[in-house]
Amino acid sequence: MRKPLFLASAGLLSAGLLAVGAHAVFPRASTSVVPPSPIPAPAASPPVKVTREGVSLAFSLALAPRPLEAERGSSLQATSRLTLTDARTGEPLAGRRPLAWMRLRPQGEPAPDEAACRQQVKTYLGGLMSARADVDFNAYWFLTLNHDQTISVINPQIAFDRTKLQHLVSVGGGAADWALLPDRSAVYVTVPVMDTVSVVDTERFLVTRPLRVGRQPGRIALSPDGLTAWVSNDGDGTVSVIDTPSHAVRDPVEVGPGPHAFAFSDSGRIAWVSTREASTLTAVDVTTSEVLGRVDVGAGATGLAWSEVARALFVARPGTREVVVVDTVRREVSRRIPVQGGLDALRFDNTGRWAFLVHKDAGTVDILDAARGQVAHTLTGFSAPDTVVFTDAFAYVRNTTDSRVSLVELKTLEGTGRPAVVQITMGQRPAAEARELGMSDPIAPLPEGNGVIAAGNADRALFLYQEGMMAPRGTHLNYGREPRAVRVLDRSLREVEPGVFTAQGNVRENGTYDVQVLLDNPRVVTCLEWKVGGVPEDASLARTLPLKLTPEFDAKRTYAPGQAVPLRFRLEPTAGNGQAPVAPEEIRVLLFKTPGTWQVRTEPRRVSEGLFEVDFAPPSPGQYKFVVGVEGRGLDLGRLPTSTLGVSQPLATALTAETSP
Repeated sequence: MRKPLFLASAGLLSAGLLAVGAHAVFPRASTSVVPPSPIPAPAASPPVKVTREGVSLAFSLALAPRPLEAERGSSLQATSRLTLTDARTGEPLAGRRPLAWMRLRPQGEPAPDEAACRQQVKTYLGGLMSARADVDFNAYWFLTLNHDQTISVINPQIAFDRTKLQHLVSVGGGAADWALLPDRSAVYVTVPVMDTVSVVDTERFLVTRPLRVGRQPGRIALSPDGLTAWVSNDGDGTVSVIDTPSHAVRDPVEVGPGPHAFAFSDSGRIAWVSTREASTLTAVDVTTSEVLGRVDVGAGATGLAWSEVARALFVARPGTREVVVVDTVRREVSRRIPVQGGLDALRFDNTGRWAFLVHKDAGTVDILDAARGQVAHTLTGFSAPDTVVFTDAFAYVRNTTDSRVSLVELKTLEGTGRPAVVQITMGQRPAAEARELGMSDPIAPLPEGNGVIAAGNADRALFLYQEGMMAPRGTHLNYGREPRAVRVLDRSLREVEPGVFTAQGNVRENGTYDVQVLLDNPRVVTCLEWKVGGVPEDASLARTLPLKLTPEFDAKRTYAPGQAVPLRFRLEPTAGNGQAPVAPEEIRVLLFKTPGTWQVRTEPRRVSEGLFEVDFAPPSPGQYKFVVGVEGRGLDLGRLPTSTLGVSQPLATALTAETSP
């Protein structure tokens, strides 16, 4: 996998915190102040190079200027570029899985030797909050769309056994569908009861604005270039188009009564919209939203899919037991393919040749060969399947009345023999036991392409599966929430051309950085040096925490199991930063045992201004952590200093236990 060491190590580690700490936010400037001119990015420096184990590595970092709308104290966005070539031939090393970090070297500290470099990489792989890099080029998260109007942000790289929940985002109402923008800057979430689309900022993990669309927005789809988002307004027969760079909503397009489905043809230049109640498909110019024409396919269309192989549009019409093939150039129906009734999903694999037709009531899946225009296989033995998701090697079909996911091997679809199907059990409870299944994909391919993350709706958990295994390799809890859908937010190094990998990170301090690089094949661990200059001084000052945490309890004392004791602490604004006093409802306190699964999350009591208190009642001897976070002030759990509390039996009790018959 792309990050095998992160995922494999998660089960071996016993300590960590549940939240990656966001950088502290510099005090907001007055709204009456005119925004400063953008600070130009410093000139790019030539790459630094090193050769290890027959591999030549070249690393460079480019800083982007701070945008005009950015707050004072914001970091600069940096794009890393790592080039891997064969040291002997100069050929690019494509298909590798590099990891990279940057650590600001303290003044006066020497450059790390090989042993120190390896130890630093090992520490980063541990996932502990105390070992976070200053710039991490390997970050990725699992996002879940939940039953309770929230999105969970789960960090699988943190070494904490019970939960890896980093953020919880309220989207403002019951969510119907969602879409992640290609630049990974935001998630759009349709909220039918509010007639809006919530824009979730994936840097800060909060809703920045609601976009007013038509009535009862449902499905949402992105154009192939990601510049527009198309929203089905199920309540008024229109479609809203959002320009994603500006988050601006265009005038609605009249298409007929919904619900609607979307597909894109002609290299993404034309959007096709179906209507379940009306009989026509509508072709819309993606750039201008102009209606280009309509095709009569008959009423009851529930799904659309474009096939690059057939250069045609396929329309699901379950009521008439057919798939209609539309010639998008002539804008006419070219063929009608008979299929079984009860068609619940129509989707093509990544090649655009094989269309999977999912029949929930019949418990079957038809596989249509677009190259020949006919059903090539009919598979049975499913338990109320409702959706299908693809990697390059497999189709993943979810069963809703048992906990299996059925994997259909795509390379076995050629020929007339029965395709190979593997059954993988994911979780204990079937999806049908959840409150509602939702309309978004409950399975998401991992970035490396050889596995998936699957939402266990009723189990309230996520299951990590790697192809070739007969069971999930890991489980991530969703903290009591039902995940109706899941996505991967990936900001790690990705290959943009053979042997060239890029990723973005945030830099907020000038100085000399040690760049640690780990390569999987061949195994290479090396450190390079990179000097950063041109970062504004206010970005560095923003590293100063806006709040000061002072424990009023004795962290060195030994606490007794089963006895509740109050833990008092002071939490006050840092001198001179203009912050208001902290309220109890702003504060989250986490107490957890390490190693172990016991944890308590609570809001403290106010004793007096700046002085707070929580009860600590450890259930058993061991080592415990005391962690405080104030998310609203840029201090997620783990940013403020933590305390370690020792718990053991009192000596007299222990001696009594030893001498008892």
